[in-house]
This record gives sequence, structure tokens and C-alpha cells, in this order.
Amino acid sequence: MRSTHSPGSGNRIVLLLTLLMNSASVPVTAQGERPLISVSTLLLADIVRNVAGDRAEVYSVMPKAADPHTWEAVPEALVRLSESDTFISIGAHLEPFVEAGGWRRAVKDNGIPELVIADHLAMIAVDKVIDHGDHTHDLRKGDPHIWLDPQKLIEAIPIIERHLAAIEPDGAATYAGNAAAYTGQVAALDAELVRDLATIPEHRRKLIVFHDAYTYFAARFGFEVIGIVLRSSEVEVSARELVDLQGVVAESGVRVIFAEPQFNTEVLSVFVDENDVVIGELLTDAFADRVTTYLELMRFNRDSLIRHLGGIAATPEAGGN
Repeated sequence: MRSTHSPGSGNRIVLLLTLLMNSASVPVTAQGERPLISVSTLLLADIVRNVAGDRAEVYSVMPKAADPHTWEAVPEALVRLSESDTFISIGAHLEPFVEAGGWRRAVKDNGIPELVIADHLAMIAVDKVIDHGDHTHDLRKGDPHIWLDPQKLIEAIPIIERHLAAIEPDGAATYAGNAAAYTGQVAALDAELVRDLATIPEHRRKLIVFHDAYTYFAARFGFEVIGIVLRSSEVEVSARELVDLQGVVAESGVRVIFAEPQFNTEVLSVFVDENDVVIGELLTDAFADRVTTYLELMRFNRDSLIRHLGGIAATPEAGGN
């Protein structure tokens, strides 16, 4: 809904500084144009787009396959942010880039309303702080990966709806209708997952995963995370950590480790070579080529777990794996 600016011949940094210094003069576009909604990740963009429908333009500031824990905003992202009518993020330290000085100035100087979804939800607190190298991920304030529990996402949908209605009151009825329809889809997804994942035998409901993102998923669907490969997105797995993980594999009898496409998984070759372990795949923060929506992501994970751990999917595979 905000006006756009032509970069002319100046470089991108000069343009960004000019926008920030003159932000007070940025006008709102003519009535009837769609609001421009910036969101932090592609996954969240899909969720918000289901609530906004055609009433608003929704885009992700992060590119495909980027890791929200480590991505840093480029000048083009800050320029686009300055043109937005609002910015929506998950919060709970999932997206450290929003805490950087340049990002905070772009939001403040342009008077951009923000919605931090985690600030409005009861989070599952975890007694751990994960060191991501250039920042810490303090789960004591709540694990941010709320969407891996569809019931938690259902709690977040009306929060998004109310925020969009506040940004554009004329669209309130549309946003409410879209939110109700999407809530129904997510509730149906949850019922599918509860039914299908329950067919995995109890003794096989133990997970070794690539990064620590499964607090909500495990709590909702009755799994136990017994091993984590990557403690930090910025630091390689140490020899000591590999030895410890091999001990978990040996003691538990688990023969599958679930990787994620946004991470380099070469380190897992040692487990394949020495422990008769196979590598599966789960999706958390990023989509894969064949998965482009939240609903597809969750069904992809359901299908992958059933394939590797046993069980029966009553619903035909919809995740494309």
C-alpha cells in the first residue's frame, strides 16, 4: 500500500539510506490498492497468504531454502521492507535478523506496524540455550517452531486475522472468512496426522533429528527426540558430539537420522558408513522443491516418518516424497 521508489542511478546502499532518512515523507498509496504484507519466511508467508487471500500482497523477505537462524538481511530486503504496510514474524528468536540494527531502524523510521506471533501465544519453554555461533537461541522463553503442532497454528490464525483487519479495516470481513476456512483445513490436517502417526509402533517413536526444532511436534504426536546432530548452525559438529551421537544410535537401536534440506548433511555419512543407518528427511523451517505450502510440509513429514519408522497412512501421500 506504500508508494514505491525508483533507484535511478544511485547504488543500493545510498538508496536505502535515503529512504530511511526521508521515511516520514513516504505517502500511503491511493485508496483501493492492496496492502503490502512483509513476512519473515516463505512458510509464514504461505500461512499469512491463506488469511489475506487476494485482498493483500504477501511476500517473504527471506529467499527459498534460507535458514532463518542465520540469514542476514540484504539492502534490497530493507528497501522492500520500507515500502510495506506491516511486517509479521514468528518471534521467540527464530529470526535473529529482525534484531539487527539496520532492520530495527528500517522498521522504526518508517513507522511499520509489526506482529510478532509468539508474543501472543503460550509457548512451550525448554530449559536450554542453543549457541548458534553469532547469536544464542534461548528456548527458555519458548521454542519458536509452533507450526509443527497444527493445534498451535490454529491458535495463531485469529491473531494474524485481527492484525490484518487492523491494517485494513475495510477487509475485516474477508480476512475473517479466509481465517475460518483455513482453520478448517488445518484442523483436518491435524486429524489426519493424529490418525496416521498413531499407527507407528510405540517402540519406534524415537527421533534423531538434524536440529532442535521438534518440541511442539513431539508433544502433539507422542514422539521422543533422543538425538540432535547440529547444535549450532554456525559451528561444525565436533568429534566429541559425533562420538556421543554414535552412542545414542548404538544404545537406542534407532536406524534412521532425519536430515533437513537447508543444512549441509555431509557429516551424516559417518553414520551411514559405520552404523548401518539410513538418512531420512523432515522439513521444518524451509520448503523443498516439491513442497511449497505448510499443509504439504506437514504431510511430507507424516509420510517420511511412516516410511522410515513403520505405520500406515490412511490418507494418500500428499507431500510429494
